[in-house]
Amino acid sequence: MHIAAVLKRKGTEIITASPDDRIDAVARKLAHHKIGAVLVMRDDGRPAGILSERDIVRAVAADGAAALERPVGDLMTRDLVTGSPADTVSQIMGVMTQRRIRHLPILEDGELVGLVSIGDIVKARLDDAELEVESLRGYVAGMG
Repeated sequence: MHIAAVLKRKGTEIITASPDDRIDAVARKLAHHKIGAVLVMRDDGRPAGILSERDIVRAVAADGAAALERPVGDLMTRDLVTGSPADTVSQIMGVMTQRRIRHLPILEDGELVGLVSIGDIVKARLDDAELEVESLRGYVAGMG
């Protein structure tokens, strides 16, 4: 299965933030949308980085409540690892595991087309396994 199919199933809505947004506002956004990360976008519509719950927790652990007043640009991960709609679920799972990341922006011809989480990838793998089991059951039932 390719990432394009995952995006088709889950949709392409992407929750974003600006590098100038405050961390407390983004934390509320994460909670409201029940997500683990936001893509940080530049004014030109290109990704500038990603900010995750883990980034916020680390900052609060280091700086206390004052971290919540900082701008997103101070805490976001700037070195984005990205994928393509043509990548397979297995390829993306490998990248996420190797790089220890849970969210991956998906770009096509340099344009942002979606964001997948490790949960999306696991769900896709489980759906594939379930389909395979059902196919095998049908095959075995047809033999008898």
